[in-house]
Amino acid sequence: MVSESRRRIEVAASGLLARHGYHGFGLKALSEAAELPYGSIYHHFPGGKEEIAVAAITGTGVLTGRMIRQAPTDVFATLATLFEFMVGKLADSEWTDGCPVGTPALDGGSDVEAVRSACVHAFEAMEQAFAGLLAELGLGGEEAAELATTVVAAYEGATILARIRQTDAPLRTVAKSMERLIRATFAAEGIGGPVPAPRRAAATGESGAAARPGKFPETPAQEGDTAWNA
Repeated sequence: MVSESRRRIEVAASGLLARHGYHGFGLKALSEAAELPYGSIYHHFPGGKEEIAVAAITGTGVLTGRMIRQAPTDVFATLATLFEFMVGKLADSEWTDGCPVGTPALDGGSDVEAVRSACVHAFEAMEQAFAGLLAELGLGGEEAAELATTVVAAYEGATILARIRQTDAPLRTVAKSMERLIRATFAAEGIGGPVPAPRRAAATGESGAAARPGKFPETPAQEGDTAWNA
């Protein structure tokens, strides 16, 4: 079981990474955000800033992948939820908070190997989860993997554009483009519908689009998740 103090550190680190990247946040800011003394931070993370960043990035990737895998097999509702989550996050933070994986990947991912590796694995977790959903709907493995990589890359790029332009237009535009791409791919492969057998109930509108997109947790700590720390 992960302690409450460790959870607070991870949540605070995720927020700081999303806003400032790896090099942009320090342990003083983390201590203040988590409302914990330095001693508590080093008790849970003796490796300091690098270990904390790796834990937060890894946890974000694993949980996002898990949420995608546990979503209904309506891929369009899942896609809408993913993009709407970032729309809400950017708007709520007044365009200052990006992705806890994407932001440190641009700042620190290339010169700190542990951080770079954590970003790689986090993106892979997202891609594999989305590819699994597409494969479950009947898309071939290689094509599902390529399409999933395209979706994740488009999502991260749209997040950067939306953040710097301070408008959700890029996210909404790219979300529509990704939906069209998936529909075209399904049509080319003769896949008839997005929801062959939903794993759980979901509110959907016309053509399988989400009536009220859900919300992905910001970090595993918000959902009481502990498996990602293994």
